[in-house]
Amino acid sequence: MNTNGDDVRTRLARERNALAVNRTRLANRRTFLAWCRTALAFMTFGFLLEKVDAFVAYQRADVPAGVLAELGWLGKFAFVGGPVLVAFAAWRYYRLERELGFDSGDLYVVPELILFGVITASAVIYLSL
Repeated sequence: MNTNGDDVRTRLARERNALAVNRTRLANRRTFLAWCRTALAFMTFGFLLEKVDAFVAYQRADVPAGVLAELGWLGKFAFVGGPVLVAFAAWRYYRLERELGFDSGDLYVVPELILFGVITASAVIYLSL
């Protein structure tokens, strides 16, 4: 039996496995960032719905006040839904990282979470004024 050939095959198999784990980690990161983009778009849509009453007033269109109030509530729901989506994405990201065996505490998503926190805080301040 050729032990040298077995060693080469074992080393190549380990390298392929390491590359597959790295691809999975990168795919996990891309998915997290896609969820962040979706949440930001959700919040942007909420802002649009929140401000539709100003647009309607500018156009001097006759729209019932009840419809405008419902659009305002839908906009507020979207503002709240955006951060909920990011929290879900972060939970999913860290769960998969743990399943892959990376418990080293590498927090690669902290910049995105800080930025999203600032955006969320700005939206909350805007809505409360």
